[in-house]
Amino acid sequence: MARLFAYKARGFKGERISGFLEAESEAAVDTTLRAKNLFVVEVRPAAGRDLEISRIGIFRRKVSQRQLAFFCRQLAAMIGAGLPVFQALNILALQAENPRLGEVLGEIVGEVERGMSLAEAFSLHPEIFPPVFTSMVEAGEVSGSLAEVLERLAVHFEREHEVREKVRSALAYPVIVIVVAFLAVMVLTTFVVPTFARILADLNIPLPLPTRMLMAFGLFMRENWYFVFATLVIGIAALRYLVDRTAQGREIRDRLLLRLPVVGALLQKVIIARFARTLAAMVRSGVPILTALEVVKRAAGNIVISRAIEETIESVSEGGPIAGLLEKSGVFPLMVTRMVAVGEQTGTLDELLEKVAGFYDRDVTATVERLVPTIEPAMIIGLAVIVGGIMLSVLLPLFSIYGQM
Repeated sequence: MARLFAYKARGFKGERISGFLEAESEAAVDTTLRAKNLFVVEVRPAAGRDLEISRIGIFRRKVSQRQLAFFCRQLAAMIGAGLPVFQALNILALQAENPRLGEVLGEIVGEVERGMSLAEAFSLHPEIFPPVFTSMVEAGEVSGSLAEVLERLAVHFEREHEVREKVRSALAYPVIVIVVAFLAVMVLTTFVVPTFARILADLNIPLPLPTRMLMAFGLFMRENWYFVFATLVIGIAALRYLVDRTAQGREIRDRLLLRLPVVGALLQKVIIARFARTLAAMVRSGVPILTALEVVKRAAGNIVISRAIEETIESVSEGGPIAGLLEKSGVFPLMVTRMVAVGEQTGTLDELLEKVAGFYDRDVTATVERLVPTIEPAMIIGLAVIVGGIMLSVLLPLFSIYGQM
């Protein structure tokens, strides 16, 4: 029965390496490490206290798309230089900057040693290597063009990373402003307003309706903040559960996201660019069209888009064209469906999909560049109106006192 062992070793350059390995005995761990050209320093059973925090799911360091793209380029260069895949993976496992990636690559080396194909070994770790990666690697192994496929994958992940970072940078500022506005309102209503309420009550000053409403809200928040906080946490947790764990919740969320002004159009462009780029890379690498569409469906990131692609898969499996179903779905713009139709007819589907992806990548970049300068003043004005309204409600009675004097 396999157990978990902790080990310490040294690489061929003298670097220290430590980690965990599942094996039947310490001798098996020793044999596995020596096969990786490691000098074994220590092997011992891993007790519960020996498990590093980084191995726990919520703390485990993830592998970014940028790191995955860098890994693909390194592996492609080594294979292109004539280095055996096993040896290339072994080197990359030892030199990986991300400990999680190095650990997984070490396990993949072991699986390949036991006779498993490279694509099968990668598919055992879907949390790091997505379906598009394993499908294209499988096609590269079969066709003997693994280095070229890995280069395409590197380009694919680099573009995905660039688009994601641009969208994140555009949305980061509004999120920060909203959080600051929320905290400012909570501080003002919970601490500042009740203080003014006591002062004005002692002076027996008649209060206008906005001031009375604000003070009632402030007193309620001060006396029941723990209840409000608990309700907010439970509500967010319940909403996330309904959205993430139920198909109906995910569908409602995805439909609402696509219908949001400005953001919905931007999200649709990002999804279409991902669809075109992924499908183009897989078709060019020799992946069967049905397999490619199945992978693209899972990578869409939106259940509305995924459903349209699923209907397309059913049509293609019966001999129908891709473009027809995409157009009927009403999700994909006319330009996309026409380009796909031309590509199917001329046998240049991958080239035209690349052009579609490039067009929407540039469109996303332009939209983000226009969006940021527009959002900044709007958010600042909104924050000023909220805080200014609260302060004005507090100061109105004081102005009336000043007028009476």
